[in-house]
Amino acid sequence: MLGHTGLHTGSRENSRYLIVNRELNILFGVTLAVCVLGMLTYGEKVEFRDHAVSHFGRLYTRGGNPNYLSLLIFALGMTASSMICFHVSRHLEKPFYQRLFRICGAGYILLIVPCDLYNPLHALGGALVVGSLWFFTVCSLHDLYRKIPKVRFFLYQLILQGTVLPYAFLYAAGSPDKQLAQKFALAGLILVLKATLTEYQKTEETF
Repeated sequence: MLGHTGLHTGSRENSRYLIVNRELNILFGVTLAVCVLGMLTYGEKVEFRDHAVSHFGRLYTRGGNPNYLSLLIFALGMTASSMICFHVSRHLEKPFYQRLFRICGAGYILLIVPCDLYNPLHALGGALVVGSLWFFTVCSLHDLYRKIPKVRFFLYQLILQGTVLPYAFLYAAGSPDKQLAQKFALAGLILVLKATLTEYQKTEETF
């Protein structure tokens, strides 16, 4: 009886991991699609170094050109991302982690507000999205500290903190390099978040 119960428990956990992994794959796919389609439909030439992802959701480009198609794609992408985050929260066991993904979902909704219309609200949305995903990843790595090789643990931390924190600093300082740093921050966050979820599944840790 105990063995049978354990088998069912393991099956539920595997199902949970599969669902969360699948949903996050879709989330990151939506992010990539928004970036690619945004570049293709943006109202003027996109400079990789100088344009943030948020610029695809502007009403008008920095040069004053209409940007309605890119804005529509951005808004649809943020709406889909929000729905995914709320759905992921339902499959997380720890209430704190559930709240983090709900905060992330709310952040995506705020991101829909064009940054050239009301940037404070848009910036708040970005902070909620990046902050909640960063905090979830940090806490998840802490849960795994004693269960994975220390080399991998510190490598994940190095990639995560070495990409996200410089971006946060440059953003707060208003540096012109913040747009370039944003790309590395998003890549580092996605990479480490996916690696962390893989480690969770290997150790059968509950998130």
